Amino acid sequence: METELDGAVGMNSGIYNNPFLIWGRYRKKLFRYVLPVSFQFHHTQMDGAQAGRFLENLQDEINKLR
Repeated sequence: METELDGAVGMNSGIYNNPFLIWGRYRKKLFRYVLPVSFQFHHTQMDGAQAGRFLENLQDEINKLR
């Protein structure tokens, strides 16, 4: 898996929130495009492996747009 998880910053509006997915503006960097994504979830909803699979699937869907 080539997904790197980093911390998302507190968008907490109560206990056991639905996961948050926020993206920024895509940018072209040399020979590829970059889309910053912030993904936050509560550990009772999923663990890091599940979050990594979600982000990997998201990347696969983005790759299909080419």
